[in-house]
Amino acid sequence: MRVAPKIVAAALLGSAIAGLLVAGLASGAGRQAAASVTLQVAPRGPGTVSVSPVGTGDDSNPCDENQGQNSCTWTYDRGKSVKLTAAVASGGKSFSGWSTPECPGTGSCTVTLDQDVTTIVATFNPLTLGIRLSRDEEGRVTSDPAGIDCRSEDDAKCEAVFPPHTQVKLTATPTSPNTFRTFSPGCEKTGANTCTITVDDQKTWAGVAWNNESLPQLATTIDVQFRLTKGGNGSGRVTASKLDCGPTCTAQYGFGKSVTLTAAPDQGSTFDGWNGVCSKTQTNCTFAVGPITSLKVLFARDATPPSTPAGLKVTGATRTSVSIAWTASTDNVGVTGYRVYLNDTTAGNPTQTTFALADLVCGHGYAVAVDAVDAVGNRSPKATITAQTKPCPLAARLAGAAVKRTGGARVVTAQLRVNRVTTAKLTLASGGRIVASGRFSVKPGTNALRLTVPRQVPRGPCMLEITLVDPDGGAARAFTRGILLPPPR
Repeated sequence: MRVAPKIVAAALLGSAIAGLLVAGLASGAGRQAAASVTLQVAPRGPGTVSVSPVGTGDDSNPCDENQGQNSCTWTYDRGKSVKLTAAVASGGKSFSGWSTPECPGTGSCTVTLDQDVTTIVATFNPLTLGIRLSRDEEGRVTSDPAGIDCRSEDDAKCEAVFPPHTQVKLTATPTSPNTFRTFSPGCEKTGANTCTITVDDQKTWAGVAWNNESLPQLATTIDVQFRLTKGGNGSGRVTASKLDCGPTCTAQYGFGKSVTLTAAPDQGSTFDGWNGVCSKTQTNCTFAVGPITSLKVLFARDATPPSTPAGLKVTGATRTSVSIAWTASTDNVGVTGYRVYLNDTTAGNPTQTTFALADLVCGHGYAVAVDAVDAVGNRSPKATITAQTKPCPLAARLAGAAVKRTGGARVVTAQLRVNRVTTAKLTLASGGRIVASGRFSVKPGTNALRLTVPRQVPRGPCMLEITLVDPDGGAARAFTRGILLPPPR
């Protein structure tokens, strides 16, 4: 395998510079954490960045260390506000944007330096994608969009420029009898001999290995400090490799390192987005550090009540209890329980979707309601229903019985008091023989039941019997009363 000497030298030199920079940032931050902080400025592509005021450290301002292992660092008092201004090179170049959501757009960027190390990357257009091969003339690498058509490391078409953040598909085609082995990490494999790489750095490098050869050594890039901040009126935790925010909300990564943040809202809060970097519906956010060095995660206090319990119904009733059930409510975070109301008074707080109301009065109707609650006390509208206990046992009393004349007829009248709807049968017997009878519907309250006595029945003592049907299916109730019939007219 042949590796171009100039590439190896550049890579080794880059590693040394990057190591010195990281060591300088770490030692400077540790030594002066109480009062001083470090600002790292990294232009990527054809442009420069000037800072105002200028801190101590690098003499150059504006910063033109705009590729590879190069960046500029200054030291400031903690809490200092610094204004950064980007300037593009001539010839159709342009400024793409800053790496922090604190500075949207392409205007000047003002940051407050309240961390030990703050990294700001300025991305310019275009950026270069470079290809390195494990050996020349063993195959061909092409790109989509077009620009790369690489057969040898000395081939001019092993490099091409693209707008920042362009996803480029690379295809490796070996020449017979060679074989394609692999792409370098950072180029996501999409097929047997294809991968996709995002052009974010200056330069962005991809390596290709043929046959059983090792991947070529790629030039190193800078390390950057990534910072996560939290906003909104809620709370939560975000974790990633080397980061737990919670307690630690900053971490250092290599430029272009893919990082996945995972958000977990606390109880009573909801996840509310990634400041536009990832979808608001995604609690996992994956992106490349470098083009993004700062991100804000938002948590909101849960203010959405659960849905109203649906399908509230009575599932059973006795003379002293009523059982109810309903369909579970839904909530944007989670339902923690329910409250049952009896005539607007709290009767219980179940966590299931059934409940039994006890110690009730027979034959009564009750206003029953149910609502749902979440972890922070948001309550749904109430579902309501009228529930009825079973009727009380049949109670009856014969309040009086008498014979009255109506015109020329004799009428036996019985005053019967009952508490339920039922049927009564009146029977009048004389000398052991039934002489008159009738069946009557009775309602709760006092019922006047009238039985006309035939003219042929002689005067004298009679026996009146009243038999009531028990609506619950029990034994019939009977009352008897002696009646003295007057003579017929």
